[in-house]
Amino acid sequence: MWQRAGSKRSWLMAGALIVAAAAVAEAQEPGGTGRAGAPPGAGVSGESGGPAPSRAEFARLQAEVREQKQLLIDMLQSEQQRYDMLLKIIRAQGGGATAAAIEGLPPVAPPLATGAPAAGGRPADERAGERPRAAENVRRTAPLEGKIDVAGGRGGADIYVYVENVRAAAARGKSIEIKQENKQFSPRLAVVQAGTNVVFPNMDAIYHNVFSSSPRNSFDLGSYRAGDKARSVTLTAPGVVEIFCNMHQKMSANVLVVPSPLFTKVRADGSFRIDNVPVGVRRVVAWSPGTRAVQQRVDLGPAGAEVRLALEREDPKGHTNKLGQAYGSYRD
Repeated sequence: MWQRAGSKRSWLMAGALIVAAAAVAEAQEPGGTGRAGAPPGAGVSGESGGPAPSRAEFARLQAEVREQKQLLIDMLQSEQQRYDMLLKIIRAQGGGATAAAIEGLPPVAPPLATGAPAAGGRPADERAGERPRAAENVRRTAPLEGKIDVAGGRGGADIYVYVENVRAAAARGKSIEIKQENKQFSPRLAVVQAGTNVVFPNMDAIYHNVFSSSPRNSFDLGSYRAGDKARSVTLTAPGVVEIFCNMHQKMSANVLVVPSPLFTKVRADGSFRIDNVPVGVRRVVAWSPGTRAVQQRVDLGPAGAEVRLALEREDPKGHTNKLGQAYGSYRD
């Protein structure tokens, strides 16, 4: 294969010499010196001794030379593009030695002058920006794996990991339910993507008042009971949302709002894997109820990356009502 490629390059380099010769030929116009010492207007003879061509014939020959020159330039440029693409593909697949060998070879095509006319009348430096990008996009995502440790033990079954700094459109048309029944929220933990609507139907005959004072996701749904229309809130900002009832201090729930679908629940052994994460520097966040969220920066390459995070338990803390005051008679 390399012998064939080498012979092809030799042929193309010969083409480059023809281009150079054609450029010289273009400079020899009638009325110029032509051969050294020939006066203007004198018959310029070749080896046959014939007269020089007329201006019309010379103009036609010049046009043909320019056309042939442009065809050669286009072929050489195309071969250079294939050469560059092959080198990038080999690099992406880990063929370092082969890539180094290819890099040691001379370019397939000589550099083209900036601004030189190209096919379609556009300069060559504009067409250079249109080289195929397939090799550059061979691996744009990769898997992210790791392990979560919890100080003092596993720390419970509900540990989640998500990628924080990846842009994604807000969830649209998505909704979940968190019921209020038997003076408790059910479920007490949910994970949703930013933009999800959370509905809180009241199944109890008594009044409840769902609220949250969490930064960027604070809300107050007011008081209502069973039979009343369920009220809801759309959670738009990533982070942990702590939810309470303004009347019953023991009612609590947590909603983890993630910025994109790039999240997962940690396995029983503490390991996790998130696929299709865009390569680059990423922030990985881990959280579980009763712990403080922790994060770590990781440089994710095409081959993926591994991280290890440690969660620490927090002592349970009390909370106030929606006015920031201690609970009154509705303590149960």
